[in-house]
Amino acid sequence: MAVTLLLAIGVLAVRNAALADQAVGYSRQSSQTMAAAELGTSAAIAEFGANKAAAYVAQMISQPETCLANTATYPTAPCARMFRADLQQSIGANYPNVTLFQAQNVTGGEPGSFGMASRMMGDVYVEITERGPTGRPVAGSDLGGTNPGLQFAKVTITTTAQVRPNPGVGAEDTCNQGVAAVTSKKMIRARVVVGPI
Repeated sequence: MAVTLLLAIGVLAVRNAALADQAVGYSRQSSQTMAAAELGTSAAIAEFGANKAAAYVAQMISQPETCLANTATYPTAPCARMFRADLQQSIGANYPNVTLFQAQNVTGGEPGSFGMASRMMGDVYVEITERGPTGRPVAGSDLGGTNPGLQFAKVTITTTAQVRPNPGVGAEDTCNQGVAAVTSKKMIRARVVVGPI
């Protein structure tokens, strides 16, 4: 009886330790996903700062896309999208050896964006919606109206980030040692003044 009781306590202790490790892993994945969403938002704002604001605002009107941020209330509202490849292309043009998410360097012993022993991968996309007036003069702009061609607009940037297990090369699924993969998804929004347009 005593041996059975001790065995049950031991099994319970091992199970509790495993659950604690799993909870820490989920918390870390959630934090990484939020950081990825913030990175996507910063990269999108940098895109506007690279003299591309006019092109994206014009694309919203001339070639509107279907955005998840609009589908519930305004499915036909003007929208433009930036995907991970678009952001990576701009980063690569200025910094050839830098990627949005760094892969783990196994031979060099350098951790990737998601840690040293991580098999996680990230993705991000940005939706640009709700183009409208700024509502007030932009700092540094001409208040006298002598340059009416210089205009600014306020847009909403909705960034969706996802962190999920990377199945690896040749893997059939995203299961890791019999444990179902968990995908973490975060969305953040920012109102940004862009221009000149």
